[in-house]
Amino acid sequence: MHSATKRSLFLTFISVTLILAVSSCTLTENPDEVLKKENNYYETKDVSNILNGTCAASGCHSESNPINGFSTEIQPQIMLGASNRPLDGTYNSGYGGDDVIPYSVEKSLLMQFINGNLVEKLSYDHTMLSKNQISTIANWITDGAQDYKGDVPYSLAESYRVYVCNQYSEDISVIDGTNKVVSYLNDVSDPLTEFETPYWVAEYGDYYYVTLSSAGQLVKYRKSDNSRVFSISGLVEPGIIKINSDGTKAYVSRASTTEYTYSSIYVINLTNMFIQKEINFPMSGLPHGMALDRQRGFLFVADALNNVIHVINVFSDQLIDSRFDLVNNPYPLFLAISPDGNYLYITANKTNQLLVANAGSRAVISKINLLSKPMGVVVSNTGQKIYVASSDGNAVEVITKTGAYWDKTNTITHPAFSMPFSIDITSDDNYVYVTNQNLEGDFVPAYQVRGEGYISTVGIINTQTETVEKVIEVEENAGGIVVEKL
Repeated sequence: MHSATKRSLFLTFISVTLILAVSSCTLTENPDEVLKKENNYYETKDVSNILNGTCAASGCHSESNPINGFSTEIQPQIMLGASNRPLDGTYNSGYGGDDVIPYSVEKSLLMQFINGNLVEKLSYDHTMLSKNQISTIANWITDGAQDYKGDVPYSLAESYRVYVCNQYSEDISVIDGTNKVVSYLNDVSDPLTEFETPYWVAEYGDYYYVTLSSAGQLVKYRKSDNSRVFSISGLVEPGIIKINSDGTKAYVSRASTTEYTYSSIYVINLTNMFIQKEINFPMSGLPHGMALDRQRGFLFVADALNNVIHVINVFSDQLIDSRFDLVNNPYPLFLAISPDGNYLYITANKTNQLLVANAGSRAVISKINLLSKPMGVVVSNTGQKIYVASSDGNAVEVITKTGAYWDKTNTITHPAFSMPFSIDITSDDNYVYVTNQNLEGDFVPAYQVRGEGYISTVGIINTQTETVEKVIEVEENAGGIVVEKL
């Protein structure tokens, strides 16, 4: 046989082989892709048949124009929750929140719907599912509301997390910063104690720390899985937490809810988790608000009862000053420090002002009138914007620093704001998060669950537009909040 013929036959063989290989590739689909299509991204076909085949197929919660902006057509959509729930008789864009919280069946609104556990009956009956179908959905949520690959939604944060203390419901809401929904509820209750009352939360590195004011504890949790790492007991009504620059030490004040007076704060060794010492003050009062100047090494502590700001050297943990020009009984409750450490911002809860003090001279250099009962305060990373939560004003007020002057430039509110309490800002200054305690029930959620108390909310403010981008429901009496710093 001629070499040319051999070469021709060889090339023909190679071509046929390649065609067969390509054909086999197109005919054999990726198993994950098959599951994704068949299960509509849900973990199993059974879950998909219920949520897609029943809820979405009815037209109520399909991808196009779903009721309340809540679609059950595919798993990623159901995890985003509702975006347009009714409020005060009208539909309010941006008010919504999660309907499914992984691992939390009782706190997932979807389960309350299909179990018929709402205070007011809905116009459409959501209880038509069989017991087996309800059990299937409950088991799916209990196992983490997994997708077709077995992944738990938002278990790996795409950007940052936000931690919220729900004081009455004894849990921490973990909010996914990218999708702005509650991704996890960390139950802090202890069967050995009657109440825990998670008051405040702070974060550093791989951990977040929570004060349990009723239980007298500081608890360390791992961010990756929300597991309890260690706890310190023996604290009396612990309040706000401030962590030093290298994460080895925390300062813990007293909770504002106390009926007693105190003359000290705690210093906690975070490396080995023990009470290192107490820093004593010359008078007994309410040492609550704190601000930490990490650059210069000063901790400022506000005694609301005595209208005094204490100054502590954090390198020696010694009290070095107990003054500031605070007159007219302002009741200084919360503090914040400017990024350059030059200015201390003090919310005067009884005189309804933001006091601006020179951190070096300890003199008040500006007073800005605010709405009633200013509470938490946070400063942007540029130092040009200061945001204050107004409890009675149901608003967040914006103060702008221009040169050596400060002016109130905006008041941001929303129908779901009720008793704003604590506030924080993202590392990039793009979003401000504020908790709304709603202790008197002025905010009424679109769907009230039987047996639940007054539900709190978290407002998410877009700082570029200075408008409320989203409001999500959390649990009862949302207090301390912290945004993870990246």
